[in-house]
Amino acid sequence: MKFAWFLGLLFAASPCFAQMFTLTDLGTLGGSESYAVGINDSGQVVGWASISGNTATHAFRTAPNRPINPATDDIGSLGGESSLWLSRGINASAQVVGNSEGFFTHAFRTAPNRPINPATDDIGSLGGPITEALGINDSGQAVGESLIIGAPIPLTFHAFRTAPNRPINPATDDLGTLGGLGGDESSASGINDSGQVAGWATTGGKVHAFRTAANSPINPATDDIGTLGGVNSEALGINAFGQVVGRAYTAGDSAFHAFRTAPNRPINPATDDIGTLGGGGSEALGINAFGQVVGDSLITGNTASHGFLYNGGVMHDFNNLILAGSACEVDLATSINDSGQIAANGNCSGQGHAVRLDPIYEAFVQQPINADGSSVFNAKRGVLPVKFTLTQYDAPTCTLLPATISVTRASGGTLASVDASIYLTPADDGSNFRIAGCHYHYNLAARSLGVGTYRVDISINGIFVGHAVFAIKQACRGARCIAAK
Repeated sequence: MKFAWFLGLLFAASPCFAQMFTLTDLGTLGGSESYAVGINDSGQVVGWASISGNTATHAFRTAPNRPINPATDDIGSLGGESSLWLSRGINASAQVVGNSEGFFTHAFRTAPNRPINPATDDIGSLGGPITEALGINDSGQAVGESLIIGAPIPLTFHAFRTAPNRPINPATDDLGTLGGLGGDESSASGINDSGQVAGWATTGGKVHAFRTAANSPINPATDDIGTLGGVNSEALGINAFGQVVGRAYTAGDSAFHAFRTAPNRPINPATDDIGTLGGGGSEALGINAFGQVVGDSLITGNTASHGFLYNGGVMHDFNNLILAGSACEVDLATSINDSGQIAANGNCSGQGHAVRLDPIYEAFVQQPINADGSSVFNAKRGVLPVKFTLTQYDAPTCTLLPATISVTRASGGTLASVDASIYLTPADDGSNFRIAGCHYHYNLAARSLGVGTYRVDISINGIFVGHAVFAIKQACRGARCIAAK
């Protein structure tokens, strides 16, 4: 359930209820271990895994919603002698970026659903012998870090962003740094479809997260997004709206916490620290278009690190959300797609394996709101019925669990949650959907909402399971429009 046309509208959801995800052990390429780093909207997972005999680690890309198939999913190499080939990211077309890690590290970008082609897929460098590709968007723009050679520092790494499906051009693709004393190094970790890049760069002897403007180099005057009150921060992911996630030291520099910014805003220590699972530190590794965040956190007592899902202001341990009796414990989650599927890693019967987490429930909006988000309603309309049906394990169900509604409004490039008191009607009970037959029902007070574009989220016990998007416009008579009251 993703609609590219309303990029810029989506915001938070939240998870919180046991047994809301199934877990699939993705296996390996024949060896004992595997590690997942990314997932696209088709459910294809990428990462790396040991091959038979554990003599080498190769990059893999799965088929949609399938485990690793050693016969088909090893995507090969650039032909070098390195035995460590790592895939780092995947886009909607199943292009994969990654690198070989050896004495000289080379980066690659594949064609869609194809293995590495040594003749075409080495993306080059900014001039030095080492390049790592760490992210890719749907246009085939790759980002990462590459060694440069020259003044002012003889050897240092700079962030890069390529043109779509092109090799690195040293004349145009070096993103630069945040500048200042000691501001010589940078690295790019993520890119969205607008060409905004997130990463980290040194400045004044510190490491700070940055977010660029679309298809622009790092601007030291505007792109440093700050910290959570401590010295250092790193951006590790970015979504379609310019929300950045990562890790940053809190005041006093005694711990680093995961953060999520508002769209295209700097880190706000008062609002953007998303906390921990009770332990001393956390980091956010992935974010989708809805603002859902995944990562890992130390648990109470700092005895272990668990994967988390964050939304609605609450961080949840994935091990409390998967089906009871799972053979795997989720140690960290690295990526989440717009359907809510998650690429993660766990301890599976004593071995480190890549896993995929799939939502058990999914809600689908019904008329009068179109599922493709094209609905436009008159601002003078009194009540707008919102209806959803539900699937469980991809099959329709009439056993409907209690669900709640939340509404977000997009205006002037910003997102704002709408208080329930504004859209509540006498027929409704706070933020609770009514259940009638096989449908969820809610009557929005459309006239009170006013002109704008809105997204309605439906959550089961705090877990986001679906959405609807619609617009409310002015009522017009001929050339005269009457503003909504």
